Amino acid sequence: MLRDDVSETWNPADAGFPRRYGEEDTLGAVNEIGAETVRAAAALVRQGRRYQLAQVLDARSPAQMWRYWKHSLLLDRVIPGRFLGANRQSFLEESVAGALHSGTHLDGLAHIGIGEHTYNGHRYDEIVDAAGLTKLGIEEVPPIVTRGVLLDVAGAAGVEMLGDTEAVTPDLLDAAAERAGVEVRAGDVLLVHTGWSALWGVDDERYKAGEPGLGLAAARWCTERRVAVIGADNWAVEVVPGERSELSFPVHQHCIAQYGVYLLENVRTEELVRDGVCEFFCAILPARLRGASASIVSPVAVV
Repeated sequence: MLRDDVSETWNPADAGFPRRYGEEDTLGAVNEIGAETVRAAAALVRQGRRYQLAQVLDARSPAQMWRYWKHSLLLDRVIPGRFLGANRQSFLEESVAGALHSGTHLDGLAHIGIGEHTYNGHRYDEIVDAAGLTKLGIEEVPPIVTRGVLLDVAGAAGVEMLGDTEAVTPDLLDAAAERAGVEVRAGDVLLVHTGWSALWGVDDERYKAGEPGLGLAAARWCTERRVAVIGADNWAVEVVPGERSELSFPVHQHCIAQYGVYLLENVRTEELVRDGVCEFFCAILPARLRGASASIVSPVAVV
């Protein structure tokens, strides 16, 4: 198994597309979730306790680059004199505008590519038109219902929060798994707790400027275990800035474009850590937005 030295030499652009699930596959690592996986995950629910894993999203939420979120209520039918019918019906509706890669969201399989190609070697010029993606759109992703595992890498390192640009290594993942007494398995939703989410809404400038997260070798650790989703309490899952300045978001390329592993970003993990929850039933339900490269989601953990 490759360890930390892969981060010094390995380049996703040189590695090609393994096509783990066949030449024409469009679903990626959710292929690892079968009926037995779902039944086993459901058996983890014993207490009926639910954990909300999504951050609250509003116009002030930390965002990168051009991304933004705007929510506008339509108020004309709650104004006196504008009610409808003899029963004086009033109502609210609204509109929203912004980036689907805002708040807690699931990256789809066309979000990241290697040159002209995205997941499984599909060419962008063959799967994109003016209305969005014609293949690999988020509407193709089934409900993700499976076992969830939390690895508290901050706790394993003996700190509340990893350093601002600290790369999570395979050894740290091993230590966190041993500390939790869990084995990461195929089809899992793997959540990584770095402590970074403590900054959300408290120090947004620091939160969005960079982050601790998975290094390349740690990403390989995850894909070798054939997890379906990797989530983290930060905005990119991977360490930012990266381990090598010449590479741009290589963990995204490795996980999404090469192995079809979905990334779940801006996850709330602190309550799971507080209660010592390491294994749980997990549900992530993407909105069926035709042709979209991501979906805002509100994942839950149930124990």
